[in-house]
Amino acid sequence: METKILLVVDDSSIITNFVNRIFKDEFNVLIANDGIEAIELIRNNFDKEFIGMLLDLNMPRFNGFEVLETFNKNNLFKKIPVCILTGDDTKDSLDKLFKYPIVDVLNKPFSENDIKTTISKLNLRK
Repeated sequence: METKILLVVDDSSIITNFVNRIFKDEFNVLIANDGIEAIELIRNNFDKEFIGMLLDLNMPRFNGFEVLETFNKNNLFKKIPVCILTGDDTKDSLDKLFKYPIVDVLNKPFSENDIKTTISKLNLRK
């Protein structure tokens, strides 16, 4: 059986390396540095099974909200559950976020235990 994909979309190598180190033995961890790379990775692996996507909001070129809008337009939330990783927990951002069918929001900085709990919520959605 093929390993499920966990897509991590963040422009911080500290975050992507941290998540990869925790889950590399359990999932095929794919890393994108912005939303454009994320959409390309999804397109190139569309026939595979995704456990989910961890998505940062603030990134260059194509941010997290633009990725969420792309998911909405292409009905991708059913295929790939989304958890948000963010340092922006303002009321405006959170209100905007919960217009989308996301699974969870994890505020930065987070611990290994926090991220494992979030991934277990993604697993429940499958």
